[in-house]
Amino acid sequence: MFVALILFVLLAGITLGFKTKEFAFSFSGDLIHWILIFFIFLIGMDLGLMESRMEKIRKSWKVGSLIAAGTALGSVFAGIIIYYFTNLPLILAASVAAGMGWYSLTGPFLAKTIGAFAGALGFTSNFLREILTFLIYPKLRDKTTGISIGGATTMDTTLPLIAKFSSSENALIAFIHGFFISILVPFLLTLLSSL
Repeated sequence: MFVALILFVLLAGITLGFKTKEFAFSFSGDLIHWILIFFIFLIGMDLGLMESRMEKIRKSWKVGSLIAAGTALGSVFAGIIIYYFTNLPLILAASVAAGMGWYSLTGPFLAKTIGAFAGALGFTSNFLREILTFLIYPKLRDKTTGISIGGATTMDTTLPLIAKFSSSENALIAFIHGFFISILVPFLLTLLSSL
C-alpha cells in the first residue's frame, strides 16, 4: 500500500508537470536536506524512548558493522559476477557495485576518473538500488539483514522507510550500517580507480 501511494504521488507529479508547463516548482537541495534531518531527529526521539538503551546501542553497533561488512563484500562480489556476464571491464563493474547506493558520489566520481559512460552507469545503477530498496524492503521477512539492500542510503533517504516497516532497533542498525558504508564507498572507489 505504501509503495503504491509513493508511485501514485510520483505519477501525479509527472502528469501535473506535463500538463501545466507554467507550474514551475522545484525542491531546493536545502529543503530536502532539512526534511531528512527532521526525519533523523524523529527516529532519534524514538530511539531515546527505548528501554535499556545502552545495551541495545552496543548491540546495534555490532550488528550494523557486521551487516555493513557483508554489504561491502557482497556488492563488490556482485560487481565481479556482473563482469563475467557483460562486456564491462572488471574495474568498471566492481566500481559501479562499490557505489552501494551512493549515486550522487559514484556517478560524478566515475565520470571524472573513468569517463562519461562510467559516470552515467554508476549514477543510474546506484539510483536504482535506492528505488529498489523502497520497493523491496517493506516486503522482506528478515528486516534486519534486509537493511543491506539500501547500502549507503540507510543513513538518510531510506532510514524513514526502515523505521516505518521495522523497529526502532533496526532503524538504529540501519543508521550505523549507512554510516560505515558512507565511509567505505569513497575508499573503495579510490582504491578501485587506482588499479
